[in-house]
Amino acid sequence: MEPPRPGTSASSDELLELFQSIRKELELREEAPSGAWVESSAAEARSGEKPAWYYPPAEGGGGISFYSRRGPKVWGHVHAAAGPGASARATLLAAALLDSVPSDVTWVSVGFSGFDLAEERALAQTLAHRPGAVAIERFQMERVLRPGVAPEPKPAPVGLELVPARSATLEAIGHLDARAFEGSVDDLVMGGTVEEYTDIVRALLESRLGRFLDEASTLLYQSQPPRLMGGVLVAEASPREGVILDLMVDPDRRGTGLGRFLLRWSLRALHALGYSTATLWVTESNLAARRLYESEGFARTASTVLFHWGRPSGAPHPQRAR
Repeated sequence: MEPPRPGTSASSDELLELFQSIRKELELREEAPSGAWVESSAAEARSGEKPAWYYPPAEGGGGISFYSRRGPKVWGHVHAAAGPGASARATLLAAALLDSVPSDVTWVSVGFSGFDLAEERALAQTLAHRPGAVAIERFQMERVLRPGVAPEPKPAPVGLELVPARSATLEAIGHLDARAFEGSVDDLVMGGTVEEYTDIVRALLESRLGRFLDEASTLLYQSQPPRLMGGVLVAEASPREGVILDLMVDPDRRGTGLGRFLLRWSLRALHALGYSTATLWVTESNLAARRLYESEGFARTASTVLFHWGRPSGAPHPQRAR
């Protein structure tokens, strides 16, 4: 199979079709970007502002890989339409992306879409042979919210106060997120710095991943000493489905039931708002969170895989580590 072509050689229509295909896949995961993402991404790929490589949609469904950079970190994506040759196209698209990453980049995260889960796993495992790389599997879980009257919420845990999500600064919530996930596999997915977590929180509150549901989101505030100790952020995936985007507990209060309290609080709120299902995503390795969700009636409905590379001390650039 021939190597993919640079995105700068694609027509606008080809790029619009490929980015629209990605958007449709991400919508199924409740991860679709909002606004004019398709149009802006296609324009950036064609101009070269967003490095990209592609196979034309007319040729077996096509495919595309691209990345965005922020400082020493890169977020990329590989999409190949399902069908014959999808795995080979995805492999070459991923290689083109990784081979082009500048030598001063120290952190790379790449997601996949279009081809099936077995092919995602195989590609991620192949890429994970590079020093400093790992394949991360994530599960989507769902719980049906039964019809009937929503139960009365329990009072907040002793010493903590329930406050609206927007009553705290973005930076304060970002600090809580960073503390909650520090050192975990989830930290690799999110970016690992307070600034990155703050940007994620900003995107959630600005409804860039679904209409933010203030009524189903809350924070747990400790007044003495003043500190956020937990929180849950929820958005609308559809008129019938709410998605729990972020559930965070300060490590000092881990194992004390705050996570279960926040989860149940958000489920009660979604029930009262008339949603019939609640969904969320969790990494395979986060056993404590998976057990919590399963014990509260969540069941796995889908899976996807991410590739992550972080520069080990003294390690070569990922493209030279094959």
